[in-house]
Amino acid sequence: MELIAMALIVAAVLVGQFVLYEKLGFKNVAYKISISTPEAYENDEIEIVEEIENAKRLPLVWVRSEISCSPHLTFKGQQTIRNDKDEQRGLISGIFVLRGYRKCRRVWRVRCEKRGIMTIDDAALTISDLFGLSKRTKVFKAFDSVRVLPVPVDMETGEMSGDLFIGNMQVQRFMLPDPFVISGAREYTGREPMNRIHWKQTAHTGKIMAYRNEFTTERCVMIILNMQRGSSYCRSVSESTLDLQIKSAAFVLDYCQNMSAECAFAANCSESLMIPASSGYEHTLEILRKLAELEPLCGERIDDFFMRSDFNEITDVIFITPFVSENIGARLARLVSKGKCCKIFTTGLNEGEEYVPPTVEVVTIPRTAKGGEAR
Repeated sequence: MELIAMALIVAAVLVGQFVLYEKLGFKNVAYKISISTPEAYENDEIEIVEEIENAKRLPLVWVRSEISCSPHLTFKGQQTIRNDKDEQRGLISGIFVLRGYRKCRRVWRVRCEKRGIMTIDDAALTISDLFGLSKRTKVFKAFDSVRVLPVPVDMETGEMSGDLFIGNMQVQRFMLPDPFVISGAREYTGREPMNRIHWKQTAHTGKIMAYRNEFTTERCVMIILNMQRGSSYCRSVSESTLDLQIKSAAFVLDYCQNMSAECAFAANCSESLMIPASSGYEHTLEILRKLAELEPLCGERIDDFFMRSDFNEITDVIFITPFVSENIGARLARLVSKGKCCKIFTTGLNEGEEYVPPTVEVVTIPRTAKGGEAR
């Protein structure tokens, strides 16, 4: 009889706590997950914060959370799964134990492995009773994201031409001559101030001579990123090639910012992207944000896009492309003949190499980012 009574008591406890957790497990339970920053750079570490609150007397003896996020937000011990759309997602799980009227906060250190918009879609919360008989799951939507900006490719400045981005460049005509660029002497006209008289040449020629100044303009760099894979059809480049091209564009942006040179950006993506020339940190950040969001989708043939681009105010052209067509090669040659500095950045010219003008330097993009490992 005693054994039967003990068995009945144990059964009553099991059934009672099972019913209790089935009905009240998720009552007054609040869960929140967020990302510590809206923006970061590749290889940066950010924080993902979980907060769970049990606002009732019943303790939560076993709570498991499973976070589903972009696969390029890397946790330690993270697994990779595929959803119904055959997309890879990151999955990380953690265990909580909460007494009544308590709140718990957990911080995950996460590394941003790749540029793009990385998201946390949802978190599945599972609450169990003391003996694991009751397991109820509830999905909490997060919809939080971080924009991961690209980092420059690891290139040496020596690979750039000697005068690219440095100081001013000489032009044939401008509104006023540059007082700091002296190219010789000319006869005094009577309109020059006394501090513009070239006394050495005056003594040498016996006539009053003045300084001759050249006309110059500030450097303005145009970056053109080609999303087209080959010259015969409008197919998009691969994602790995696009990532390398984006890193090289980030390198040019970084160089322009350090040299205080104006920079413009254009790309023949799904919706043609053209950002006018400007300078400064905010302008550089604007272009980096666009680069972070670029998808490998070509929206227009590069020949048409290149031909309708305006280079009137541009002094330097950086063309980032996997190939060079005959039309583009001819256009680059014309730009060089007008005094513009043109360079081609490429992961490797597999076709159309004969169309590269001899006056245009070709630079191969390395596969290493600044401060990072080869990818």
